[in-house]
Amino acid sequence: MAADEYYDAIGEVLSYVLSAEDFVVGQERAKNGTYFLINRDNTNLEFYAAPNERYFTLIRQHSLRRRVSQAYRENNQLLSKHMEEYEMDESTIRDENLHERVAAERIRDVSEEQAERVVNDVESFMIHSDCRIRNRTISDPESSGEDEIWDGVQIIGLLYPYEDNFSPRDYEQAAQEVISVGSQIEEAMNKMDVLQEIESART
Repeated sequence: MAADEYYDAIGEVLSYVLSAEDFVVGQERAKNGTYFLINRDNTNLEFYAAPNERYFTLIRQHSLRRRVSQAYRENNQLLSKHMEEYEMDESTIRDENLHERVAAERIRDVSEEQAERVVNDVESFMIHSDCRIRNRTISDPESSGEDEIWDGVQIIGLLYPYEDNFSPRDYEQAAQEVISVGSQIEEAMNKMDVLQEIESART
C-alpha cells in the first residue's frame, strides 16, 4: 500500500472524529502503525492504524490492573493492606512499578469462575454487534513471564477507510457500538469481587 494512500486514510478518519465533536487527546508511533487516543464524553477510545491492513481499529480497553492500580494511587490504606496480605516489601520494588506490581498480585487471585462469567456475559452482548472481543492478559510476576493472568477485555470496532462508500456514518456507528458494548462489559466486570472491594474502600 502506498504511503500517501495510508496517510490520506488516517486523515479522513480523523476528519470524521473532529466532525463528530470528539477529541484527539494523544498521538504516538505504535509498533507497526500509528496510534491516536480519542476522547468522547469522557470515554477513551484508541484509534490504531496499521499500514499493512485494509482496516483500522477503534478499541476500548477494560483492564483490571489499570483500575486496581489507580485505586491504590487514590487509597494508600488499601495499597498497604494488600502489600501486607501478599507479603510484599516496598523496598524491593521501584516506586514507578509499585502500584502495578501489587495490582498484578491482586488480580492473580481472581477466580477462573468470575473471569469465565464475565467472558460469557461478553459473548451475550455480541449478538447484535459487529464488534470483536479479545481477552487481555498480563504476565504473572511470579512466573518470570511464562504464565498469563486474565486482565479483562478489549472491545474492537473496525473501520474500512479504503472502501469507496466509507463515510462519517461508519465512524459514528463503530464508535457508538464500541462504547455501548464496553459499557455493558464494564457493568458485568463491576460485579467482580476485586472491583467491589475497590468501591467499598472508597465509601
